[in-house]
Amino acid sequence: MPIPAAAGVIAAMVHYSGGKPVVSWVTAMSWLMMVVVVGYLMVSTWRFYSFKDIDFRSRRPFRLIVLIAVLIALIARFSGPTLFAIAILYMTSGVLWRLQWIFHRKTPPSPPVYREASHTP
Repeated sequence: MPIPAAAGVIAAMVHYSGGKPVVSWVTAMSWLMMVVVVGYLMVSTWRFYSFKDIDFRSRRPFRLIVLIAVLIALIARFSGPTLFAIAILYMTSGVLWRLQWIFHRKTPPSPPVYREASHTP
């Protein structure tokens, strides 16, 4: 996971909680687990979507423009839950892509069976 995205996940958690201090051990454990997971994803080699292939000059970017407008409106109206949901969705997308790769990778073909040459005179 890119470091700015990981920082965004933690920042979205803080923003979603309203910046209130952690008062219960359940909340503290959930924060700790989130920091551990995000820290692991930062140092892992798992691939995450980079959004570099989005072409704003394509012929029909209407859907993309509508999606971006809806996201901006949701962030303006419900910033905490929306940013937290976006951060969690991005984080889980990389995990799901990795799991999909693990379960759908092609196994290499097995080597041919060894047979001794016949000893014919």
